[in-house]
Amino acid sequence: MKNKICTECNAVNGVRATYCRKCNASLDHVAITETVEAKSNQAFKTAPKPGNRPSMPAPKLKEDIPLPERPAKPRIIYWPFIVSLVSMFLMIALIFTFVIFGGEDEGAASSGSVSGVNGSASPTTTQTTETTIAVTDISEVIIGDIAEQTYTGEPLTIPFSISYNDQTLTEDVDYTVTYTDNCAPGTAHAYFEGNGVEYVGSFEATFTIKTGDPVCDDPANLSVVYFSMRISGQMLGHNPDLESLIEQVNGLINGDITGSQLVTDITFSDEALARNLSDEEFVAAVYRGILAREPDEEGLAYNADLLGGGMSREDLVNSIITAEGGEFENLCLSTGVQP
Repeated sequence: MKNKICTECNAVNGVRATYCRKCNASLDHVAITETVEAKSNQAFKTAPKPGNRPSMPAPKLKEDIPLPERPAKPRIIYWPFIVSLVSMFLMIALIFTFVIFGGEDEGAASSGSVSGVNGSASPTTTQTTETTIAVTDISEVIIGDIAEQTYTGEPLTIPFSISYNDQTLTEDVDYTVTYTDNCAPGTAHAYFEGNGVEYVGSFEATFTIKTGDPVCDDPANLSVVYFSMRISGQMLGHNPDLESLIEQVNGLINGDITGSQLVTDITFSDEALARNLSDEEFVAAVYRGILAREPDEEGLAYNADLLGGGMSREDLVNSIITAEGGEFENLCLSTGVQP
């Protein structure tokens, strides 16, 4: 800073002042003291400091101070997010495609009709989105000739030959079959049921069971055949074999044996006694075999109590088959058998 110092009073005045502001002395002869002041300042700066103090250490610069280490930034893995995003877009595209194109296929499939059920002769097709399955009424199949069967005393089943459009059908795969009246001589019935997929509906077929004996095979004598089979089935636990059946039926028809004699011979045979039936089981077998009906609760309990009280089984059976006007007598007369 430039100044003028008054020589009279040493007052500091501005560089443009012509008179001292303190003593009003003329400053024209006073030179500007910049150079003198600079030297004075330099002298001051270089002058030794008073006292005997040690010099202060130089301050550390900013770059000399170690900075704290910054923690490393965690590495961000982006690929799981990208995979999830792509999967989401693919799923949306799949749903959109199914809604647009799947609806058309469903409409086309639902427009088809399934007929040929319960008697319709013409096979039709059910259209699906993947396969076409021919649906045929099982009654339209071709069944081979059924041979005459021989009585054995056991339920008879037949390996039927069934085909459709030159294709052989397999039992328990394409259809199922159940039987009735397939034990006794006469007409047996087979009922066929489609598997519900390729074949639907049902139909019935019959076949004949014969003994080879004209008496047993005569339809007029079937009631006598059933009489003999019923007694054996209940008292022995199985139907009579072919030879026994022919002998029994012919004896009953010709009058060589009576119904009572047949009951006694079978009920108290060694084979029947070997079954070791309880009193209640024996009474139930008597009702079903001799009286041809299910036992009523009261009658079953009453007769079982009689046996439990000491009455013999022979006496119980005799009381039933010899009772005049009783159930057994009426059953024999209605069957065509002498009581």
